[in-house]
Amino acid sequence: MRWAAAFILVLGFALAAPAPALAAPPPYYPPIEYVPAARANYDVGRTMAITQIVIHETAGTWFSAINWFQNPRSRVSAHYLVKAWGGGILQFVAESDTAYHARVANPYSIGIEHEFDPRHGVYHTDSQYRSSALLVCAIARRYGIPTDRNHIIGHNEVPGTDHSDPGPTWNWTYYMSLVRACSADRAQAVALAALRTIDDQGFVPSAGLEPETVSDEVALLQWDLAYLGFLDAEEVAGGGGRFGPLTEAAVTAFQESNGVAPTGSFGAPTAAAIVQSLVANPSDVPVVDLDVDTESNDVARLQTALEKLGYIDRVTGYYGAMTSDAVSTFQQDNGIEPTGAYGPVTRMALATRLRAPAAGDELGDVAPDSQVAVVGMALGSVMFVDAAVMP
Repeated sequence: MRWAAAFILVLGFALAAPAPALAAPPPYYPPIEYVPAARANYDVGRTMAITQIVIHETAGTWFSAINWFQNPRSRVSAHYLVKAWGGGILQFVAESDTAYHARVANPYSIGIEHEFDPRHGVYHTDSQYRSSALLVCAIARRYGIPTDRNHIIGHNEVPGTDHSDPGPTWNWTYYMSLVRACSADRAQAVALAALRTIDDQGFVPSAGLEPETVSDEVALLQWDLAYLGFLDAEEVAGGGGRFGPLTEAAVTAFQESNGVAPTGSFGAPTAAAIVQSLVANPSDVPVVDLDVDTESNDVARLQTALEKLGYIDRVTGYYGAMTSDAVSTFQQDNGIEPTGAYGPVTRMALATRLRAPAAGDELGDVAPDSQVAVVGMALGSVMFVDAAVMP
């Protein structure tokens, strides 16, 4: 019963230690219990976007791993631990914080430990594989990470590592088949959508946009960048959704401010970084698509936003002709096809316009390009940008 006493002691430390508030994960995450790691074993926040998931083996029991992450002298942790028997998942570090699990990969990865201890008869099980695959799919969905072996790697594949886990008993073929299976519905939904966005992140387009592309996806990217302070809203409204030099320069500036390689192209790491930035800096506009005959609190929020900008004079909660006309007028004023329906491009344009300084504020209506500089400011785990008047 020595292990039982040790486990009770570990849980006692977990309950006694001051734990930061951990936001509830999205509803598509598998069941997770939170046991905070010792504060000395991770860094608060991140310096880079989350672009990889690192798979580990514990080389010890479930209880010893918990004890190790709770020990402030160990200086190690992982975001998650998956139990061999039953596939239960514990979380030790928030995804927005930097766990100490893979050295150079710590800033841009999420670490998942898997209980594995052959000396005591603990091997990988089907329930562990399946539970871990569901967790990986959820993480990939949240941050727009491709579900392939370039982005889901072993600890032994991290550059410069001296670790060998997961070892030869880890079945990568089977594991990745489970990951691909649970991400198939997401891939199909995105492919069939009229506007390709990262799943459950309707305010960020899917990766893969190239210079000279003209599309609604480009327009959405431009409004995202305008909301974050990297593009001028008037340029976006008159740009026609074209991925030109201004957009390429804005993408590069965003990448430089968020620890992504400054290529100017919109790939998976940049998409993930934009998701994180927008999630960390939300606007008070509905995040769901809306159209005629809808009645809800989200419609009331949309009407409130339109009222602030002078496009409507009543908040009813019902999406009728009055709201459709107001949305159409807003769309026309911002270079968006005037459908009267509220979708991703309109959402980010509305959020950007609400964020703009009002007449008489320090910047006035629109400051000339020569007077505006993008300034990086630390906000939580991401870099947020705003405009400031230059001398």
